[in-house]
Parts: sequence; C-alpha cells; structure tokens
Amino acid sequence: MQIFLMPTANDKRIARNTAYLYGRMLLTMFVSLYTSRVVLDVLGVSDYGIYNVVGGIVIILNFLNGTMSGATSRFLSFELGKGDDVALRKIFSAAITVHALLAIILLILAETVGLWYVNTNLVIAPERMAATNWTYQFSVLAAVLTVMQMPFVGSIMAHEAMGYYAVVAIVNVLLKLAVVLALLFLPTADNLIAYAALILVASAVVAFMYMAYCRRHYAECRWSLHNDKTSVRRLLSFCSWDVFGNLCFTMRAQGMLVVLNRFGGTVLNAAGGLCATVSSVVGGFAGSIITAFRPQIIQQYARADYRYMLQLLDNCARYSLLLLGLMVTPMILCIDTLLGIWLVDIPPYTAVFCRLALIAVYGELLNTVLAVGIHATGRVARISFISGSLYLLELPMMWLLLRWSENPPVIYCVHIVMVFVIVYVNSLILNVQLPSFGMCRFWWRGVAVPMAINLVCFAVTFFLTPRGGNGLLILVECTALSAVLLGALSWMFAIDGEMRRLIIEKVRQKFHKSI
Repeated sequence: MQIFLMPTANDKRIARNTAYLYGRMLLTMFVSLYTSRVVLDVLGVSDYGIYNVVGGIVIILNFLNGTMSGATSRFLSFELGKGDDVALRKIFSAAITVHALLAIILLILAETVGLWYVNTNLVIAPERMAATNWTYQFSVLAAVLTVMQMPFVGSIMAHEAMGYYAVVAIVNVLLKLAVVLALLFLPTADNLIAYAALILVASAVVAFMYMAYCRRHYAECRWSLHNDKTSVRRLLSFCSWDVFGNLCFTMRAQGMLVVLNRFGGTVLNAAGGLCATVSSVVGGFAGSIITAFRPQIIQQYARADYRYMLQLLDNCARYSLLLLGLMVTPMILCIDTLLGIWLVDIPPYTAVFCRLALIAVYGELLNTVLAVGIHATGRVARISFISGSLYLLELPMMWLLLRWSENPPVIYCVHIVMVFVIVYVNSLILNVQLPSFGMCRFWWRGVAVPMAINLVCFAVTFFLTPRGGNGLLILVECTALSAVLLGALSWMFAIDGEMRRLIIEKVRQKFHKSI
C-alpha cells in the first residue's frame, strides 16, 4: 500500500498508526464477535433484544456526545498543526467544561424523556420491566462516563498516540469478555441486570485509563475553572451546526432498531442488534485507516497544504474500501456458515440483515472519509443540514415500506440506496467548500477503482467457490481465493507503476537485511 512507502515523517507515522489500529481491530473484532455469541447465550434472545433496544434509547439521548467529541478532536488536531500550545490548552479546558455540561444534559434527558419512553412505548413483557429499568439506569451511567472521557480520547487521537489507543481498546473488549464469561460460569438471579452493572464497571476502568495517560503525557490536558470564552464559543459554534446532522445520523441508526421493535418485538431486535455488531466491527476494522489518516488530513489543512491533504483523502478512501472488500466478500458469500460458527441460536432474518448491512458499510465508510475533509475546513453547516435531513428521511421511508411489504429486510435496502445518495451529496459539499478538491479525481481514484476491484473479486469468487460440502472448508477456500484476487487486482490497478517499483525495492531491502 502507498501509505507504507511515502517518504515523509508524517506518512511513516500514518503507516505505524495504521498498523497499530489494524492489530487492535483484528483482536477486538474476533473477541467482540465471540463475546456477542456468549452474551446471546447467557441472556437469551429476548433479554438480548431488551439490552439492545434500551442501549439504543441511551445512544439517541447521547447524540450530543458524538458532536462534541468530533469537535474536540478536530480543534486539537488543528491547533497541533498550527503549533499553538497556548490555544491547545485553552481548547482542552473548554472541552472538559462543555462535556461536563453535556453529561448533565444527558442525565436530565435520560431521567425524563428517555425513562418515559422506555416505560410506555417499548414492546417488552411486563415481568421484565423491572430488569429493563435497572439495565437502563446502568446504561445511562456508562454513557455519562463515556461523555467525560471524550476530551482525553480526542487528545490521544490528535497526538496520534495510536499505540496506547489500541491497548485501551483491547483492554476494553477483554473486560467485556471477562464479564460475560463470569456470568456464563457464575449465573446470577438476573443476568441482564448483572451484565449491565458489570459493563458499567468496565466503562469506568477504560475512562480512568484514558484520563490517567493524558494527565501524565500531555501538558495541555489540564482543566481550569476560568475557561477562555473564545475557545468555548469556537467549540459551541462548530457543534451548533454539527448537532443536527449527528442527531439525524444517531436517530437513523438507533431508530432502525425501534422500527424493528414496533413490528417484530425483541426477537427481531436481537437480529438487528447482531447485524449492527457485525457491520460495526467490519466497518471499524476497515475504518482504522481513516482514524490513522484523520489527524494528518486536518493538520495539513491547518498548514494550507491542500495538495497533500487531498492526496491523503484519496488514499484514505481507496485503501479503506479495498481493505473492506477483503472482509466483505467472504462474509457475504459464507454468512450462514459464519453465523453457525458464531452463534448457538440464530434469530430469524439475521443472515439477510447482515448481507445487506455489509453492502451499506461501503457507503458509510466513504461518508466518513468525506466528513473528515469537510470537518477539516471547520464549515459543517451544509453537511449537517443536507446530509442529516437525508439520514432522517430514511426512518419514515423504512416505516412505510415495512408496513406496506411486511418484509423486514426492506429497511436495509432503503439504507443502502440512501447512503450512496449521501456520499454523492457530501462530495458536492466538499467541492464547494474546498475548490481544489477534484470530484472526478476522487470518484475515479478513491471510489470507482476500488469498488470495481471489489465487484470483480466478488463475482469471480462467487462463481469459483464450490457449493455444498463442508461449510468451514468452503469458508477457508472462499477467503483465500478472494484475498488472492483482491491483492492481484489491487497490484495491477490500484497502485501505479512508481509505487510498485518502490514496493519491490522495499521488499528487496528487507530480504537482503534478513539474510
């Protein structure tokens, strides 16, 4: 890949951070998928559905956190790019203050609107309402901890300390695995309540790890009672425009589970929750490259090096899509085998939900890349209002089509269509705000080339993969075949001649060094 061979120190840092994040995602992906299987086994389909829909309500109420964390990371990266240490301290202190206020707002909303909705609108058996309320309260407290840790996470990301970020992520998934294993071997009177309480403890450990590291390593990570009003206004101004888009995105993602609950109860919620786990893990794995690129894209914009910034943006889209294809092709073709390995009891519609959601991940990944470029400019009004409205439009479309067809997979089809419409809209927005951004170049190099490679790889693998026989063996064959095809096609079409020469030279140097 090109990112591993660029000559500058910044690009070497991107390569190193990408390697850290890939290692993190490889481990967390397998642990998370296994954990989900054990959670479903420990809680049962109904309680697992309750946990997902209750957690979804908390996430909807916590939509402001996504807005503020993005703003904090953006401004810290921007000031690091400019090299202004004083402004960096002011931004961090302001971020702590604003996040504390956000935590208070979250608590108020959760204990009023959220509590009312949980007790009056969710389709839950009466005998499970007490456990549902306990689960809800523990989830709210975990969300508050997440809010307060976000300025510290933003600082780690802005400083590109991806090694430590990867360590904490691994600790997080291992703690969650320990929780479900404890419940598996030491069941309690109510495993749903115990699970929510122990997840809260795990969240507290993770929050402490982030805070302690930042306090020790970064001088700007200090809070002052007397905050700089200009810094607070800059954060709030950015967020005031961004909040609508984040609210719409969050309502679409979690509202989908609510729609499923209204039409199919907690069993359909379990299928939707498992599907969300699969798509988020796979998207997060491919999105590791975006996380590695994000600070440098913003810092290059702060330095007015637009040519290098846009080069990073194109590379980010291309390589994240190729990496995604490496996983999506065998998963779509062998999803039944994978679910059989992963789960004991497979809720209805889980396989078809997963196939459709994995297709949508391509569009979600591209929207994330374009959002990084737009956020770097600091002007988020257009993307917030236009893209946010399109995301919100999905919910009534899902509701109407599901009511008309009575076919649950239709809601994922709606999302696939809309997410690619939003990709095109976001590329138009970036072109308006940054005229040097070439839409044709981005769509050709960053989108068309990797998507064509993925489609050819999928088609060839589909026709060459044997039918019937041992499912596990077919999965291995399918994965190996798609990986070889993707690697060969990427070498021929996604990497130019000069880059291939550099790769060969790099491999030759490593070979001579090893002998």
